[in-house]
Amino acid sequence: MGLIAALLGAMFSASKDLVSKKISYSADGTVSAFASFLFSLPYYLLLLLGLYVLGYENFAMSGTFLLLVLLRSLTDAIAEGFKMHAFSQGDISVVSCFLSLSPLFLLIFSPLITGDVITAYGVMAVLLVVAGSLVLVYQPAGGGSKVTRKGVLFGAAASLFFSLNSCFDRLAVQIASPVFSGFAMTLLAALLLMPLVVFRKERVQELTLHAKPFWLRGFFEIAYMVSKLTALQYLQAPHVVGIGKLALLLSIVGGRVFFKEAQFVRRMAAGLLILAGVLVIVFAEVG
Repeated sequence: MGLIAALLGAMFSASKDLVSKKISYSADGTVSAFASFLFSLPYYLLLLLGLYVLGYENFAMSGTFLLLVLLRSLTDAIAEGFKMHAFSQGDISVVSCFLSLSPLFLLIFSPLITGDVITAYGVMAVLLVVAGSLVLVYQPAGGGSKVTRKGVLFGAAASLFFSLNSCFDRLAVQIASPVFSGFAMTLLAALLLMPLVVFRKERVQELTLHAKPFWLRGFFEIAYMVSKLTALQYLQAPHVVGIGKLALLLSIVGGRVFFKEAQFVRRMAAGLLILAGVLVIVFAEVG
């Protein structure tokens, strides 16, 4: 169940990132980050209502859960802000590789925050994921990759904060359901970013102007979060994040098909290293 949920999360994550990249050409990064939370909330409410009526949701919470929601929302709001700004600075297939560094940070944070024990398989898998990401970072002279120094810094910073919120996700879903945990975290993250948007007329206008793609991304956002949080009930945070890096392969293909990005073969070869790391995780879990 954990593996299936993690794989579905990778697919929805790639879909969400492709929509984000398309929006980045015309929408401010802060507006886009706020919209990623705002436009997923109605989907959460409908899903929670349906689960409650069917008897599958009891809205369990505690003081510890609320603290985790706060910490997760803060780190997610910061991470999403860096991520949306990174997408405006370069090719999605290059920027995404810096977002793939989160498993490396998790090797440090996960044992300290969640108490998960990192196995030899886990270390091997994470190193393969990071190696694939670093191959993507390398840019030969005249290679044609489009990414700025800001794109690199924003992507790496987003990766660090995403690793932190994955740890808080892991702890939160041990207390409340994946859907309720995702809703609470998304709601608070939206409230944290709201003052940066609603008090500026041009940013409010952007929300209306790009409403259609924002609604589409909102669907992918909730699908990704519920899948990820479900996987975290069964698997350690580094494993879930490692499997989630399959989204990078889909982003590489999507970058080539939708945005005509260059160096497809080299980027796909690097992506296959990441896939190898994912397969190590799968082998460890099912073996």
